[in-house]
Amino acid sequence: MRQRILSLPVAACFVFAISVGAQSSETIQSFETAIASLSENNEHSRVTNAIAVLESAGTKAFPALLAHLNDTMKASTLFQRAVMEFDETTNVTRVHPPTIGEACFDLIQSQVEGNWPKAYRHYYVLTPENVVTWWQSRKDRSLQELQIETARTSLARARQHRGQPQYSANAVRFLEAHLKEVSSVK
Repeated sequence: MRQRILSLPVAACFVFAISVGAQSSETIQSFETAIASLSENNEHSRVTNAIAVLESAGTKAFPALLAHLNDTMKASTLFQRAVMEFDETTNVTRVHPPTIGEACFDLIQSQVEGNWPKAYRHYYVLTPENVVTWWQSRKDRSLQELQIETARTSLARARQHRGQPQYSANAVRFLEAHLKEVSSVK
């Protein structure tokens, strides 16, 4: 079975420690408690409340979420993605159980980029591999500024294929509407 483990550089952990240090220990603890509540053994209502805490904190919760990207503990099925894995040792295909690290990434990505139809997700800007450096260079921006920037980048990526077989007019229309939506929110 192929393991999906993300590596978080030591330097990034150090930067998180500094950025988290500016927040109160009570706030940090509330984020840590919420992240721990995302695990598979918690009731859906507890997981839903934890998600609400992390989402309502917006970018203030990002350092804590990013610090857990490597967490391989199983997350609640509320984060279940329809990702199938093939286990070569048993020749069995099964649904990939989400991890806390994947849940933390999903919370950041959904706040910044939204949750798009599968056909357009290859235009997402954020990936588990780039989210740490992406955030570090933009941590002084508001959530709306981050949303607008990623929407513009995604739209530019879709438009650059105009006249090529991989061009999708539907994707461009979807991303134009998405940019208009995030730009108009106050």
